[in-house]
Amino acid sequence: MRSTSVSDVLATANAAMVRRDPDVTGALATLLSGVVAALPARAAAVLVEVDGGLELLAASNHRVADLEAYQAQVDEGPCLDALRSGVEVHSVGGDDLEARWTLAGPVIVAAGYRSVQALPLRWQGAVFGALNVFREEEAGFADQQAECRALADAVTLVILSSQLGEERIVRGLHAALEERAVVEQAKGALSHVLSVDMAAAFDALRALADDEGRSLGNAARRVMDRARAGTFASQSSSS
Repeated sequence: MRSTSVSDVLATANAAMVRRDPDVTGALATLLSGVVAALPARAAAVLVEVDGGLELLAASNHRVADLEAYQAQVDEGPCLDALRSGVEVHSVGGDDLEARWTLAGPVIVAAGYRSVQALPLRWQGAVFGALNVFREEEAGFADQQAECRALADAVTLVILSSQLGEERIVRGLHAALEERAVVEQAKGALSHVLSVDMAAAFDALRALADDEGRSLGNAARRVMDRARAGTFASQSSSS
């Protein structure tokens, strides 16, 4: 049987998201199977918070589905920690699992798992759930953080893909075009102030965005605000 890579899993998730009538439940089941095969792991599950309550959205097998339900029931466990803190949670070894979660930990160990990684599912800054990945070996995911984060983001996008209707697509396209126009204006302003060509102005805009920790669009709007206020030229000449 052909091995599954993370890129294979992401390609499958992308294909599911762009269908006319996305099957979120089926796509999540396929995606979790891919997560298990690609990392590799033994099991994976998704727990989400809806209307103040915790719900199991998907699981790769019944054993891990019961574990997620138990975490929700006792209000404790790696998945809940990731959801509530917004940061990734790692635990390797039965002793660590039992020490960190006195109720959920022994149940996880009794189910045969010795390593857990839980990743928050985040959309535009808001955490709404977590992806929990289990291994039977005492082997964590320290060397696979980028892959795990990419897979968690794919879970998020699959869940939300059914809400991207035609009206929202049109609004998104208009917003993207408006932002592109601002970026072009900012490039022109930078080109004039710095006396460079447009390619160099774009590089300068990207550098400014990185330095200030902003998105490219936000950096462009900031450049234009400063240009209209007449402060950008003076700050650039003094730097």
